[in-house]
Amino acid sequence: MSGSTTANGTVVAGPNAQATLAFPSDGQIASVAANVGDHVLAGQTLAMLDARVAQRAVDQAQADVAAARAALERAQARARPQEVAQNSALASGAQAKLDAARAEFQREQSLASAGIASRRDLEQARAAYGDARAEFQAKQQEGSLLRAGPRPQDVAVAQAQLQQAEAALNSAVTRASLTSIVSPFSGVVNARMKNAGEVVDTTTPVLTIVDPSRSVVDVQLSEDQAALVRPGDSALIVLNGGTKGIPAKVQVVGAAFSTDTRTLTARVAPLSGKLIPGASAEVEITVRVARDALVVPEAAVVKDPNTGKPEVFVPGKTSGTYERVPVQIVLESGARAAVSSNRLRVGQRVVTQGAYELLPFAGGNNDNG
Repeated sequence: MSGSTTANGTVVAGPNAQATLAFPSDGQIASVAANVGDHVLAGQTLAMLDARVAQRAVDQAQADVAAARAALERAQARARPQEVAQNSALASGAQAKLDAARAEFQREQSLASAGIASRRDLEQARAAYGDARAEFQAKQQEGSLLRAGPRPQDVAVAQAQLQQAEAALNSAVTRASLTSIVSPFSGVVNARMKNAGEVVDTTTPVLTIVDPSRSVVDVQLSEDQAALVRPGDSALIVLNGGTKGIPAKVQVVGAAFSTDTRTLTARVAPLSGKLIPGASAEVEITVRVARDALVVPEAAVVKDPNTGKPEVFVPGKTSGTYERVPVQIVLESGARAAVSSNRLRVGQRVVTQGAYELLPFAGGNNDNG
């Protein structure tokens, strides 16, 4: 027997058909050019960061590189002859100044010993002598460095600082080029989380887009339905509030039942058309049942007047009585229905004519068994 079984489901984005987008660098949003419901194309720019902040970072990094390069050139430079000559002249002047200061200090010492000079004059001469000596030593050290040439350790430090500055510049230039969000595929904007003026980083979601042409419907199957549905089965999707069915096929049937609902998820994909994620749908799946399935005439299945649940009547233990047996409709095909029940067996007789008259509100003679 073949027929159909119906299950409810929800439209969801298919594999790789939904993307939550963030900026590739930190910054302040300058503009968001997409709104919920907008159709966008692959490669389309959807949002931009304020480029002025990134450009200022590039300008500063360029200045740092220039300063580091100049420092390296100074560290690598050898003294020119005129620089050595100038240092020698300055050193000679410092030597003369030191000799004069030493002589004055010695004179003040002699006068102080004789009780002629004041202590203040002696201390001033001592300070002047110390300053002259420090100046002369500085010129001597400067001359030694000029004659020795660049020190390898100074050059190495300057080279490392230049490399760091160049790396920082490259990073700033890269960040300055990563100021936009581009759509990875054609689709529809499903959510917009940020607006112009807000500050974001690389982990901040800004937009979500979906490709409706790759959306699918996830339906929940009961245990009896799951036993019938197979990948490849034909199906018909009817969106909530719609009347036109969309041809589809079962893609995947889950392998495990939900412990909460005791249902199994099956994924149904439309053969054409576009579905917006989040919509609810009813899916009719064409299935076949085994030859030994419990198939009864459709007229034998009635609805309990209190609960609305399906049931059938079977002959009771005594003549003229009937027992109500709750069933679950697995599928319907024409004038027949496949049902499941742990109280029915293949070949058992059921009431097909006048079953509704046996319901309690009809005053029928039945045993609730």
